[in-house]
Amino acid sequence: MVFIASYRNEWDKLMTRKKYIVFLIIGLVLCLIWTGLGTLITGFIRNQGGFFFNLTPTPMGALPFFLQVVVPFLMFMGVSDLLTVESAEKTMKAVICRPIERWKLYASKILAVVTYAALYLICVFVLTATLNQILGNALRISELLVALLSYVLTLIPLAILACFAALIALLGRSGTLTMFLLLMSYILLNILPILFPVLSEMLFTSYLSWYNLWIGALPDAAKLIHMLVIVLGYGAVFFIGGSLLFDRKEY
Repeated sequence: MVFIASYRNEWDKLMTRKKYIVFLIIGLVLCLIWTGLGTLITGFIRNQGGFFFNLTPTPMGALPFFLQVVVPFLMFMGVSDLLTVESAEKTMKAVICRPIERWKLYASKILAVVTYAALYLICVFVLTATLNQILGNALRISELLVALLSYVLTLIPLAILACFAALIALLGRSGTLTMFLLLMSYILLNILPILFPVLSEMLFTSYLSWYNLWIGALPDAAKLIHMLVIVLGYGAVFFIGGSLLFDRKEY
């Protein structure tokens, strides 16, 4: 299929940029440093006769940091490279001349970024689970399944975030400007619910951690439907708006 070929091409573009491999390695190294420090602190507390604390990062313990901070930053960088930078470097013309509808090309770029985010989270999950196993803190199968489900559930709000980032990237004229706009927008969207709690259920960024709702005591059906409508509604608006803008933009 033409779409699959376009997706593979966009994925190859990301992977040929060594910085994405470097950032993946840095993330895994952070998990190792976290584990080392946790082991040292745990051993010191135990030697002092204190309470035992397991400070080794579990998959669920590491998820909030990578989900809220690291992965969004890398996704912003990805959409900036695939949209803004290509436009600024005048290489987008060669891409849009291929026999593929523009909205499919646009979707393949977003899918490539989301795939990288999924790969990143998979590596974090596998490494943290393995470290717990090696250090004698092996998680039960039920705990691993819950953690795996949580990681999978994060892909939906991350896809929405990618659509939002892609829309902003179409407006930027340089990669630096796009990254600045995305980071400032993301910070603002995370600060607003703190200042105005009433916005917490209205902003799509509030649902990045929505896995907590699904793995715990599920809210009533009406609230779940309301939540899904908000999340999917944002996704539809961002993607349709971005694809229309991409379709009409001259390169």
